[in-house]
Amino acid sequence: MPIIKFLGGCREVGRSSILIESKGGAQCILDYGVRFTNEERLPSNGDIDNIKAVALSHCHIDHSGGLPLLFKKNNLPLYTNPLTLRISEILLEDMIRISSYPYPFGYRELRNTRENAVFLHNKVRQKIDDNFFITFYNAGHIPGSVSILVEVDNKRILYTGDINTQETNLVSSAQPKEIPDIDVLIIESTYSSRDHPIRLELEKTFINDTLNILENGGNVLIPAFGVARSQEILLMLEKYGVRNDIFIDGLARKILTEYSQFPASFKDFTRYKSAMKKARLVSKEWRKKLKKGTKGLIISPSGMLKGGAAIEYIPSLLNDPTSAVFLVGYQVEGTPGRKLVDEKIFEFKEEKKRGNQSYNLFIKAKCNVDYYDFSSHADKKHLNEYIDDLVFREDDKLIFCVHGDDKSTTSFAHDLTKRDFNSVAPEAGETYKI
Repeated sequence: MPIIKFLGGCREVGRSSILIESKGGAQCILDYGVRFTNEERLPSNGDIDNIKAVALSHCHIDHSGGLPLLFKKNNLPLYTNPLTLRISEILLEDMIRISSYPYPFGYRELRNTRENAVFLHNKVRQKIDDNFFITFYNAGHIPGSVSILVEVDNKRILYTGDINTQETNLVSSAQPKEIPDIDVLIIESTYSSRDHPIRLELEKTFINDTLNILENGGNVLIPAFGVARSQEILLMLEKYGVRNDIFIDGLARKILTEYSQFPASFKDFTRYKSAMKKARLVSKEWRKKLKKGTKGLIISPSGMLKGGAAIEYIPSLLNDPTSAVFLVGYQVEGTPGRKLVDEKIFEFKEEKKRGNQSYNLFIKAKCNVDYYDFSSHADKKHLNEYIDDLVFREDDKLIFCVHGDDKSTTSFAHDLTKRDFNSVAPEAGETYKI
């Protein structure tokens, strides 16, 4: 009888990791991420001395950030795809370089992680041990993201990773009907308690608000996540024919060019190339001009205004009544972005590091500030529809709700029990025999 052990990502968003073990003792780890709060930032290790493979759902640090630890002493296959590996490398290098937290790994372990990567195409069944297989399916979350079907001891376990069943401009949506009948579902719960706005309506509102600012002589700063969200916004501007000057700065600039090396990972690569040609990648000289008042639209991390190149534009824009700061990603409570949205106050302090500028900002916004709920995660409605589109082989219909805060995971599990699913929100370290 195989077992599932939850190493992290339980009743929290961060350090996602799941261990699947066959009755013969062979182990496979799905994701191995970190979280940026508390002292225990890595998944619990437990008994993981017989790992046969690691499989990565996507590049985000809460899923990939701890991977180098697994390759500190081991050489084993890391199943992923070329895009996910490349972007994971960039994010991990950045994390190792700037983090003050003493992670038990560094660039050597990261290099070993890369050298052990094995690329797996979607829908191709891969054997990892006797009666133990994995298969990737498109997850619709970001470019390169996959859900992972594990077949072990004749049981089928589907780990969704982060999923999105709504079409975006970057990638095609997840298609649960493509997945074979399953015995167990491990599903993300990030937005299981609420619904997103209708995407097309939100896009039109965002575009109209943006054009209104630009046509009246103002600048628009869009703080956005460097991976996927910045490029999604750029494609949105292309889709609606925005012809104003568009500037891309910070990590978003690097990811934009890296993405261009992986055309097969995009829904419409022709449109991506067209949008990319029209965007201006910000140099130091252009940044000086933009800060002095050159007109245009600036897309730059960080998405929650916790740092990044966006901070350099904030003082001048917040003090300009004709300009706007439009946030396009979820703002975690306690972040500068969240305070700006809620209170129209920007507060940010960062000590000087490695010769960079120090900041001690407290600014009451005079410009327009708004938040647009663009998300790459399925919401309550679409998570339930996703489950309805799956077929369970047994009446047991076992579901584990992970990757969400305590309230989201537990309430989602409770609601699913009312629909005759055998559902639970596991805690980190718990083991289940299936």
